[in-house]
Formats: sequence, structure tokens, C-alpha cells
Amino acid sequence: MMVFMHTAEHFTRSYVHPPRMKIPCCFCRFSSTLVLAAALVLPARADEQVTARYSRSADNPLMLASTPGGEVGVDAAFFDWRSSAALTEATKLNYGLSWSGYDFSRSGPMAVPEKLQEISLVLGATHRLSPQWLLIASVQPGLYGDLEGGSHEAFNAPVMLLATWLQNRELAWSFGLRADPFADKPVLPFVGVNWRFAPRWEFTIGFPRAGFGYEASPALKLGLGLTVQGGSFHIADDPRPVSIGPRLDDTYLDYREIRVGLSADYKFNDTLSLAVEAGAITDQKFDYYERGYTLNGDTAAFFTIGLTGRF
Repeated sequence: MMVFMHTAEHFTRSYVHPPRMKIPCCFCRFSSTLVLAAALVLPARADEQVTARYSRSADNPLMLASTPGGEVGVDAAFFDWRSSAALTEATKLNYGLSWSGYDFSRSGPMAVPEKLQEISLVLGATHRLSPQWLLIASVQPGLYGDLEGGSHEAFNAPVMLLATWLQNRELAWSFGLRADPFADKPVLPFVGVNWRFAPRWEFTIGFPRAGFGYEASPALKLGLGLTVQGGSFHIADDPRPVSIGPRLDDTYLDYREIRVGLSADYKFNDTLSLAVEAGAITDQKFDYYERGYTLNGDTAAFFTIGLTGRF
């Protein structure tokens, strides 16, 4: 869901430098059918990419206003497959599958679900209006929630619209909006920038990442910046065995972690790369915004490790 500047930067570079989970069977068949159909009728794929990533957030005390709400740690796993096919010289179709799973280790009964998950189909298009302008649109229909209720309750389809202006080979601006019916703010406009301000150096403002990057060698890139983990989910069942305060079933949860850390990306070859990151969570939040019930976390450590394959 959180792909604003990542998407813009990925396509900007491709044009500037040419190139335990229950999933309803009906959704699996639907996703598989669409992806298979695309593979059969579209031209040969390009920019094939597979990413697997794991992240651990250390146990963190939560507060409900001034009342202790227990401690929670987070084990998060992510898998993404992305591909594309050229429709015309200026237009590409982008498609893939995405899965995210969050497993919350809780100190006791509390208003944090045991698990949250997302499984979605990724569909989009990129159109080059001119050498300076790109238009990008994407939609991610899928299931987002604790997946304890009916699949129709967890179904969501966030949309992202983006225009990227390549001011020059060193500077790109992005303007757009993201619409997510499950979020507290269902429509979110944004502005981003990717600036290569010096040889080997770049500065990025975007979502889910902002900060500085340094190309230490052709194979190694170092970074310092801010990242965001989380999303918006449907909660079918109240996580608490006994409800004190508002009921938290059949509602929506915004889960967010704002992180500051150091990162390293190492490219073994043209096919395989490794990414690691470690630092501190500066803000952690579980917000049942419809029920006026918010848990806020303190500072805690985190680390992330991931592998990306490109074919």
C-alpha cells in the first residue's frame, strides 16, 4: 500500500535510463486467473522483481491516554512479485501480487489483534506523456484485516495516482494522491522529490521513505532516513476477551510505526540484492479511529532484512 516514492523512483529510472492465514478460495482463484490471463495475452514481461522481507520491532509499552495498555512486539513478513508489459512505446501495464503479515506478541489480553494480513492483486499503468512527464496509476484490490469475518468485510481497493516531472537528470518531482477507504484519512494528497544533489549522493522525500542515500560503491548503497510501516485494516472481532470501553469489533484500525534508521543495500549481481536496516521506532500507534480508541507506543528498536531478485 505504501509505494508513493518507491513507485515514482522505479519508473523514473526506467525511463531516464531505458532499460497462519486464511484466504478465501474465490479470491485466490480470481487473482490467479487475472495474473495468468495477463501472462498469456500480453507481450513479453520486463522488469520482473520478487522481494521477500522480514522486520522485527522490539517489545514496546503502549498507553491508552495515561493508562498503561500492555506491551507489544511485532514480527512482520512481506512478499511482493511485480512485473510489467509494454503496451505501446509510451505505455506499460504493471501487475503483480503482494502479501503482508503482522504477528503481534502481546504481554496479555489487550486491544491489539494477534495478527493482521494483506493479500492483494496489484494492477496499474505507466504512461510517458513526454521526456519530462510520467503518469502512474495503480489499484490494489484485496483483503486487508484480521480475516476473522467474511471476506467481503475485509475487501478493499486502495488507489494511487501520481504525476512525475523530470526537471533534469538529477531532480524529479512527484505530485499525486492516494485513496484508501479503510483509512482515517481516506484521501491523502502528497508531494515528493528525488534529488541527486552531488556525485553519489541523493535526497528523497516521499512515502514510505525519506532521507539521504550514498553510493559507496557500484554494489553498495548506504542510507539514513525515515520509514513508515503499517496500514489500514478491517477488524472483525474485538481482540479483548472482555471489553472495557467501546467495542472494537466490525471497525477499522490504522496501525503505524514511524522509524528512523541506517540502511545498507548490497547488490551481489544484476539479479540478487540484499537490504538491511536498523534503528529506532519514534512513534507507534494503533488507532481505532471510528471508536475513539488509540494506543500509543514509546521508543523501541527495530531491524529489517530483505532479498530482492530481478529477472
